[in-house]
Amino acid sequence: MLQRPRLLALLTLTLTLVPFCPAQVGALNEEVQRAITTHKLSPAHVGVSIIDASTGAALASVHASDPFTPASNMKLLTSGAALMVLGPDFSFRTELIRDGDRLIIKGAGDPALADPEILKESEPRLTVSDVLAALAGAATKAGITDVKEIIIDDRVFDREYVPPTWGPEHLDHSYAAEVSGLNFHANVLSFFPGPNPQGPGSPPTYSVEPDARWLRVDVRARTVSEGKNSVSVTREDDNHFIIRGEVRHQTQAPIDAPFHNPGDLVGRLLAQQLASIGVRVAKANPGEDAPAVRLAEPNEALPQGKTIAVIRTPIADVLRRCNTDSENLYAECLMKRMGNAVTKEPGGWNNGAAVLRMMLAQHLGAEAAASTTIIDGSGLSRGNLVTPATFTRWLADIANNPKISAAFTASLATPGVGTLKRRFHDVKPANQIRGKSGFINGVRCLSGYVITPSGRRVCYSIMVNDITTDDQTREALDLHEEVVKIADHWLAGRATADATPKSGG
Repeated sequence: MLQRPRLLALLTLTLTLVPFCPAQVGALNEEVQRAITTHKLSPAHVGVSIIDASTGAALASVHASDPFTPASNMKLLTSGAALMVLGPDFSFRTELIRDGDRLIIKGAGDPALADPEILKESEPRLTVSDVLAALAGAATKAGITDVKEIIIDDRVFDREYVPPTWGPEHLDHSYAAEVSGLNFHANVLSFFPGPNPQGPGSPPTYSVEPDARWLRVDVRARTVSEGKNSVSVTREDDNHFIIRGEVRHQTQAPIDAPFHNPGDLVGRLLAQQLASIGVRVAKANPGEDAPAVRLAEPNEALPQGKTIAVIRTPIADVLRRCNTDSENLYAECLMKRMGNAVTKEPGGWNNGAAVLRMMLAQHLGAEAAASTTIIDGSGLSRGNLVTPATFTRWLADIANNPKISAAFTASLATPGVGTLKRRFHDVKPANQIRGKSGFINGVRCLSGYVITPSGRRVCYSIMVNDITTDDQTREALDLHEEVVKIADHWLAGRATADATPKSGG
């Protein structure tokens, strides 16, 4: 059970409450109300908050104190709190440690380890195979020829891999990949099916990355000569995968399926790589093919050993994937890692949520913390509840924190990029737009900043719940852009006024 006094003792962050000026509500209220009416969203629930970050003045407040399901807007709270707790210079650090004839992989909860999207940006550009080859190469360089066992120390996090609120309808999808203290390849297998040269009716061929050859894959799909590819991959019973559907063309984009127990898979991949270069890895049991790979026991005291390889990921890379690309795994790892950092216990959703709530209380006050329901870090759970006013005040608090403002702002998407790739095409803003979208069934949210060239900011949050039709979805997305345009126009006017020389009297 998490003890609040212990958390309070461990936190050493400065209390900085953002000014909040409800008496100034109204500057943009009429325009916002008119936009909501015009977009015909009834009976959907709509909330809007716009505040001036420099003064805390509430420029628009429509149901801004009502709780809404935030979807991926939840990542704004998680990533901001993690940045406050861990700091902008923090890096995730995964270590390969030698202890005699044993190898220990010590995880840091890094969600970016061997993530193909992160590897694409490396210089020189790396592949998943390169990462495994580098780890195995470090072992041989250290003089290792025989490995008695590979131990996975993933205890920076607990081993509750998915929140109980994530329903079974999500768990076959990459956005609901398991969350581990040792992650790899975004905790998904990428399948690339192709047509079988034997022709229609024959099972398709496929390749998989990473190349986990021991996994059971049943091919129940067939090659066809007409139509389009219609193929899926599902996981049943731990790591048993089934390919279904029809394949006409070689698949170019991967079909991703989450795997179970990421730490164990990483250990076995390393054992496979070591064996390929002549390093003997003992078997788990005589007469079996499985290598001696195991997870560290919860209270096992592992030796310090000698670190022979380190992989680091700056928090800036994790924040960008979390917010610009809205990767759930990244948000959940930030949630668990800040829980670990404060409590010194394995990070989990309980202590991570407790830390987030404490940050809300410290920075926005007890009422904001009490009105926020925190279930997970990514917003996939419908049980999360946040008010639009909490989002805008949180964004303003971060904007006024010079230590973290730049890193946080850089992590947000801009029009045409990430989850805003198809947004704001017909908008020509006077100022920079940064934002975080949020989407689950029946929910469309958008929160972020409008920023002048001089750095003055307006914070906005537009939250729409209880959407029931496709028409309402389109109207909600249009409302998002209309409200941001209203904020942009107001801010452009203020910037012009600020720049106009004042006459003396």
